[in-house]
Amino acid sequence: MIGNFDQVRQSFADQFEPDAQGFLYRKYMKGAPIRVSAAERDRYVATFNRYTRYASWGVIGGIMLLALFLAFYFAVAGGNVPDMAFYLGLGAIVVAFMVGHFWVWNLPARELRGRGTAGEARSSAEVRRLFLEKTTYGQIATGAGVGVALFFRIQSSGNMLSGWNLFWAGAGVVLLILSAIQAFRKWRSESQQQ
Repeated sequence: MIGNFDQVRQSFADQFEPDAQGFLYRKYMKGAPIRVSAAERDRYVATFNRYTRYASWGVIGGIMLLALFLAFYFAVAGGNVPDMAFYLGLGAIVVAFMVGHFWVWNLPARELRGRGTAGEARSSAEVRRLFLEKTTYGQIATGAGVGVALFFRIQSSGNMLSGWNLFWAGAGVVLLILSAIQAFRKWRSESQQQ
């Protein structure tokens, strides 16, 4: 995800639908539509795009600092770095990124909270249909490919059902199942529209 945020940026921009009087903002493409001007929409999209650029550099910088810290610890302690230190550091970087991401993603909803709506929220079925239209079979296949790659990763280490291998095997199974479900839903949705 780091380095190529085009799909994330497009998902954010898709919350703003063109309207005769500017744009309609729907939180997560589902919420009740709120009218916004083109200038407001452009400001929100620019803010989100700026955040994704800075956040990607922040994550890279955080990982570099973590690596330097772990190398320093290794040099001073004269032994192996505890795995927990790596996972805690990486977890802190991911949490900081996600908190910032959700804060900037929800910026329009916070600022437009008191503004009246121009209609009703979409139903879950409508949102699912829109999501499936935007999802490509290539994206679904990528998810399945990652699931298969996880099996190859753990196959080389021997016992699939021990320690972290059990976790990675479970993650691979979940990815394969979810990919198959999404492919079936997309196919069914396309079949019903014809």
